[in-house]
Amino acid sequence: MLSHDEERLPPTAKLVDHAESSGRGLYLLTECVEKEGETGRLRLQLTLEDATGRVRGFVWPECRAAVTLPILPAPVSIVAKVQLFDGAPQVRVRQLMPAVTSDVSCAAALLPRHRCAEAVLPAFDRLARLEGSLPAPLDGFLRRILLDPIVGLPFLKCRGSVQHHHAYVGGLLVHSTELLDLAAEAARFLVPDDAWSPHLAQLGYLLHDLGKLRSVGELRRPLYGLVVRHELATIELLAPHLRWLELQDPRLATGLRAVFDYLATPFSARKIPRYAVAEVVATLDQWSAASHHRRDLAHLLEPGFPRVGPSTAARNRIGGRVHVMETRHAG
Repeated sequence: MLSHDEERLPPTAKLVDHAESSGRGLYLLTECVEKEGETGRLRLQLTLEDATGRVRGFVWPECRAAVTLPILPAPVSIVAKVQLFDGAPQVRVRQLMPAVTSDVSCAAALLPRHRCAEAVLPAFDRLARLEGSLPAPLDGFLRRILLDPIVGLPFLKCRGSVQHHHAYVGGLLVHSTELLDLAAEAARFLVPDDAWSPHLAQLGYLLHDLGKLRSVGELRRPLYGLVVRHELATIELLAPHLRWLELQDPRLATGLRAVFDYLATPFSARKIPRYAVAEVVATLDQWSAASHHRRDLAHLLEPGFPRVGPSTAARNRIGGRVHVMETRHAG
């Protein structure tokens, strides 16, 4: 409960307008270090972020007992006073505790949008719109994933591949959001009487390559990144959140599991899936990845362009292993 002299603290970008105000705020705690002041007193120095920016926070020794630090990065609820230092806001924290997912109405509002490159910002905004459009309990499922310390921030920065498609910092987020609208439309076309399938198609497409956090990474491939295929890593990362969803609605959890199980099946061994959404996600994944190649009409008509290639049947016979290896090297 806020006392009579406290207010709800605003997003970080607006704290400058609330100097000398005390209140409770919800932010993403991304860094905490112990610092020694000029007088020799030790204090905790915090970095608090949200989609609008970041602010520095301080916890002095007399308030340390009222601070419970979570595994970082994590959403936290703070009670603090806003102060100005050299014209910039900072917060003097009196209380800090981990926030539970139910306290967060929008995970994207806490993620540091300002860390994204300019070219990735539309993808971040598309992610935020998706979160706001999902019905319960799928909205809670996505919030849990985005607030997961090992998922949220890396998802904003991971490349889409090492040297194939979307091979730049933030490329995975672009790849995972650019065909979200088409995923919903395709699901409505294939299963018009199923109101849940468009939402599951969008979530399946958004999360289908999440395992690349472990196999591709931001700037370099993580250690042992090629030992396990990224499709399996996706299932591992999502496992605790799928268990949560199963407690809310086992049908929805089963549908998503079917999608990720199909994607984890080697390309050459895939058959027509029992759930059409799995085929939607797999197809759109290939379409998005194909944006790496120039295959327009002008390219087709260029001098020297090969007019005849192997037949579809031949490609199916000899291309299965090639596709698997290309995908493996791509991330």
